[in-house]
Amino acid sequence: MPLYARLLVIIIPLIWGFNFVVIRWGAEHMDSVMMTCLRFTFTALPLVFFLKRPNVPMSIIALHGLLFGIGMWGMVNLAVAIGMPAGLSSILLQSAVFMTLIMAALFFKERLPTSKSIGVLVAFIGFLLVVIYRGEAVPVAGIILILVAAISWTGCNAIIRLYKPDKPISFIIWSSVFVPVPTLVLAAIQQYASSGMIDIHQLIPIPSLNGWLSIAFQSLITTIIGYGLWTWAIMRYGLGNVAPYSLLVPVSGLFFGWAIYEEALSNMEVIGSSAILAGLAILSYPVKTSDVNKKPILE
Repeated sequence: MPLYARLLVIIIPLIWGFNFVVIRWGAEHMDSVMMTCLRFTFTALPLVFFLKRPNVPMSIIALHGLLFGIGMWGMVNLAVAIGMPAGLSSILLQSAVFMTLIMAALFFKERLPTSKSIGVLVAFIGFLLVVIYRGEAVPVAGIILILVAAISWTGCNAIIRLYKPDKPISFIIWSSVFVPVPTLVLAAIQQYASSGMIDIHQLIPIPSLNGWLSIAFQSLITTIIGYGLWTWAIMRYGLGNVAPYSLLVPVSGLFFGWAIYEEALSNMEVIGSSAILAGLAILSYPVKTSDVNKKPILE
């Protein structure tokens, strides 16, 4: 993987880590389900009218949209809204990295050179340290929601790897079209279950300035730019080549959660984050020809 591509797949997870703080910021000012609905509404509109549909069946575009919008970010937003810390949410979501690597090996026959396996192992140890020694009390429902989000993200990675959309940003925008209506239905069901009625004015509130800023960041920076470039990187360099770099998300999420919301960091979290960075440094080290198997996934 050339230097410019490595820089991209390093910068994107750093943005995603900050996005968890942005989500928490938005959840403080509006309903989490409606935040998801508006995020993907403005991801899709108005660009969907100007960008050609990617070379992927519409059913697959819709499936990716549902997994990405509701299965992944809908669950993350809801988890943060019910009390999951931004830093811990960003950590648990990265279990998708290891799910993706297992899937790449089992179903796509992507092989990991021995030297790179060491990097994955070091990063995995760091990941476990951060998860196990996270000291604060968290809701069990929140943990379950984040794990559902991780499984959904793994499914999104599989779709990208299998169908290889020719227009990554267009693919993200078109798949976002299928998110707002289901989330609006979920919001209506949630409102009816709690109050026994559906009030349109409460169902679709006008966000505050902070809410709009959160939605704008999630739509433009996190989704269109971030996931568009991530999709391109997976298609160009493979799942195993790209997925481990998302382990930078919890490092970024922990840092911004500490810096902005004063979420406490234990010594083990610092050590674990350092191990993740060390593992990624090993992954980034060039592979000698003799160390590469027939079908390497890391260059």
